[in-house]
Amino acid sequence: MTGVHLAGVGVTEFGKHRDVPLIELGVTAARQALQDSGLDYTDIGEVFTASSLAGPQTGIKVALELGRTGIPVTATESASASGLVALRHAISAVTSGRSEAALAIGYEKTTALEPGGVVPAAVGFWDRFPAQTHYAIEAARWLYDARCGPEVIAAVAAKSYNQARLNPLAVRRDSGPVTVDDVLAARMVAEPLTKMMCHASVDGAAAIVVTREPRPRSVSVLAVEQTSWPTDPSWPLLGPVVGPPSQLTLTAERAYTAAGIKPTDIGVISLHDMCASEEITALIAMGLADSAGVAELAQTGGLAHDGTLPTNTDGGCIARGHAFGATGLAQAAEVVTQLRGEAGARQVAQPKVGMAQAVGGGGSCVVALLRA
Repeated sequence: MTGVHLAGVGVTEFGKHRDVPLIELGVTAARQALQDSGLDYTDIGEVFTASSLAGPQTGIKVALELGRTGIPVTATESASASGLVALRHAISAVTSGRSEAALAIGYEKTTALEPGGVVPAAVGFWDRFPAQTHYAIEAARWLYDARCGPEVIAAVAAKSYNQARLNPLAVRRDSGPVTVDDVLAARMVAEPLTKMMCHASVDGAAAIVVTREPRPRSVSVLAVEQTSWPTDPSWPLLGPVVGPPSQLTLTAERAYTAAGIKPTDIGVISLHDMCASEEITALIAMGLADSAGVAELAQTGGLAHDGTLPTNTDGGCIARGHAFGATGLAQAAEVVTQLRGEAGARQVAQPKVGMAQAVGGGGSCVVALLRA
């Protein structure tokens, strides 16, 4: 137990915000989180911001739009894990006693680069390949080892699209149910992954208020753990865009130990799914299912909000959308919403403990465990 609480969450709609400045997106999410917590910006002792592509000084500009209170503002960057990295810092600011309340804000525009924004240049050979190449290789290996066909991955993706239909903030909200055949029929990106198995790059922002004292509707932070790419002889150093599955195992096991829980205690999960196959491999690596079990869950509806292992109930990166710096905080916000019992049509039945997990390019991983 960390002894701190997530008191307020805010998430903008994920999609194209071509005419909305990036700073405005961040400010909007932050104000939503503050209003949700019942606190004012003057109650906040520290701010931590997250983005992968924003230009220099964006974080401080977002904070100054909220108020000029003289508090510390720290910008973080860790690719897709950035949002949860910022949340971990906000939690640490409160658990350390430095602040009674802290604010984490993530924001990103991926559909139209902001003036001054940063796009990493390709340097090495593997930098010239899209991330989907890595996930395709990993997916093909899992299908071979598990003796499954691509319809299992397609079932995970279809579930995510159908969960997004219940989330008004998601970018991919189809008018009717999405089927496994729909996913398999989409354009091939990198075999066995079709376009519908890959994430949607979007613009968006999310924010969370962390407090020492519980607030109305707050949830408790049981644990938050962060790791970098560990030594693993089975995982090549060149080619993969993220760390090995053993890193997910390491991070999750540290979180379980710190929280004093077992994987079977977790009632709702929000994890990084840059491709639908990553949802499968992450669940296995973190001890939440084995290969045979996750294949069955995927094909029988067990990963949906009304299934036995509800995962990415808001649509995940596949269908909610992936706004790099905001994604981790949006994931944690979904877990908070579920634990509060406020998720509406996608509500999980009385979850007590939830997990938010993110991985970032280059080898960052964060796992947060929350309790209602």
